[in-house]
Amino acid sequence: MPDTDLHPYTAQDVDAAFEQIAAGLFEGIHVEDVPKILVVAGVQGSGKSTLLENTLLPTGRYANYVRLYLPDYRTCHPDYAAMRAKGVLYAYAHSERFVKEVCGKIFNRAFTHKYNIIMECAFDSLDFAGFPQHAATSGYQFEVHLMACTKVFTHLSTINRALRSLQQGELERFVSREDIQLSVNNSLAIMRAFEAAVDSVSGSQIFLYERGLGVLKDGVLRAHSRYGSGEATQGTPYSYAAYKQVLSDSTYTAPQKHELVEAFTQTLAEAEHYRSQVPAKVFKDLRNYIIEYSRMTHDEL
Repeated sequence: MPDTDLHPYTAQDVDAAFEQIAAGLFEGIHVEDVPKILVVAGVQGSGKSTLLENTLLPTGRYANYVRLYLPDYRTCHPDYAAMRAKGVLYAYAHSERFVKEVCGKIFNRAFTHKYNIIMECAFDSLDFAGFPQHAATSGYQFEVHLMACTKVFTHLSTINRALRSLQQGELERFVSREDIQLSVNNSLAIMRAFEAAVDSVSGSQIFLYERGLGVLKDGVLRAHSRYGSGEATQGTPYSYAAYKQVLSDSTYTAPQKHELVEAFTQTLAEAEHYRSQVPAKVFKDLRNYIIEYSRMTHDEL
C-alpha cells in the first residue's frame, strides 16, 4: 500500500472535498416512496463500469440516483496536482485512501436520507457481505447487475484498461492475478448476502451477464430473477452456480484459446510502448499466458 505520508491530508480536507462534490451531486435528488439501490457487481476488471456507462445509465432510469464513486472525486485531494505529475498510475494509487473516505461520506448522507444509490461492488472485501441485509432492513429495494467473466479474460481486460489509461491520461491501475482470485473467493459470501436481502424485499431483482471474447465483448444477459413481487421470472432464473460456471477458464474451445493467444500477443506489444510505467510482473504474466494457451491450442490440434 502506498505511503500516505508522501501526500498527507487532513479530516478537514476530506470534509472540504465532500462538500465540493455534494454541492452538485445531491442537487435535485429527492426521496422516493421505496428507496432503491442499483448495484453493479463483479470481480475487478469484469466490465462493471462499462455496463453502467454504456447500457444502464443511458436508459435514463437512474437520474434520481446518487452515484457513490467517480474517478474525478480523486482530483479533490489537496496534493493531487503533485501526484498527477508523477503519472496516472501513481495518482490512482496514492489517492485511494482519500477517495474512500470521501465516498464514505457520500454514502452516509445518501443512505441516511434514503436517497436512491448507485454503487459498484468488486468483491474486494468480505466486509461488504454485511451491507445487503443492513440496506434491506432500512427498506431499500435492490437491482443487482452481476457481470461474469473467466479469470483469464478478466485479467487481460484489466491490463488493457490500464494501458488505455496510460495512453489517454485517465486514472486507473494494474490488477494482479492474486487480487482477481481474492475477488472470486469473496464473491460467494457477498452474493449469498445479496440473495438473502433481495428475497426479503419485494420487487428486487438480480441480472446475470456474461462477458468475454467476440460477441460477448460488451456482455450478454444470461439470467434474471425478480423476487417477491408475484411476477414470474422470464427466461433463465439467476443462480450463483451459473455465475461460478462462467468463471471457469476450462470452458474455452480450441479456437477461443487461439483467439486468446492473439489477444495476449497484441496486449504485450502494446505494453512495450509503456515499458517504463508497466510493472515487470505484467510482462511476465502476458508471456506465461501466451506459452500456456499456445501449448493448449497445440495439444488439441
